[in-house]
Amino acid sequence: MDLHEIKEELERRRDEKYREFSLSLTKDSALPMLGVRLPQLRAMAAVIAKEDARGFLESCDFSSMEMTTLYGFVLGRLRGEIGEALGWFARAIPHIDNWANCDALCQSFKQAAKHPAETWEFLMTLRASEEPFTLRVLAVTMLCHFLTDDYIGRVFAVLNETHCDAYYYKMGAAWAAATAMAKYHDKTFAFLETTALDDWTYNKAIQKMLESRCISPEDKARLRAMKRK
Repeated sequence: MDLHEIKEELERRRDEKYREFSLSLTKDSALPMLGVRLPQLRAMAAVIAKEDARGFLESCDFSSMEMTTLYGFVLGRLRGEIGEALGWFARAIPHIDNWANCDALCQSFKQAAKHPAETWEFLMTLRASEEPFTLRVLAVTMLCHFLTDDYIGRVFAVLNETHCDAYYYKMGAAWAAATAMAKYHDKTFAFLETTALDDWTYNKAIQKMLESRCISPEDKARLRAMKRK
């Protein structure tokens, strides 16, 4: 399918009720919303990736929420050198202006698991950005692919050293810290005891930990006592 055919297919799959629901969750985005459900976008991505992934990645115009999400899904299926994949990943970042497209792009980038060193090196270039969603890409990609034995200490260091007052970055950072608790109990408690996270992000991370079913009642009691006033 060429880009015109892909747009026609998206139009055929649009669902007005789903569009209204999705708009309520991403109302800050400037991108138009068609209302195509994620399973349908994944199915389209599978076909596109099989036919001509690179052709789509090159021609994609990020003209809607769905087109931007589709880009992330196709990229996640791309086979080839990690340098090329990271180039396509970088191309998408300036077009990310909402949490949904951000998280779809980051979660779909499965290449990070096979090439952690190269991906981490690229992520570190994002740290100097002043764009909140670029920094959310950093936080969510670390959350999705770098909560590992080799990288957990570096993830905590980046969260400590990255400062951004934007809501969606702080939510991403809190989400990353909260998810780490389920895998790295002792290290996450040590992080919380010394972290330079601002009070809002710190307390939001603890709130998310308290909502988790993976954390024991004893640890939840300890976390409640650690909340900042």
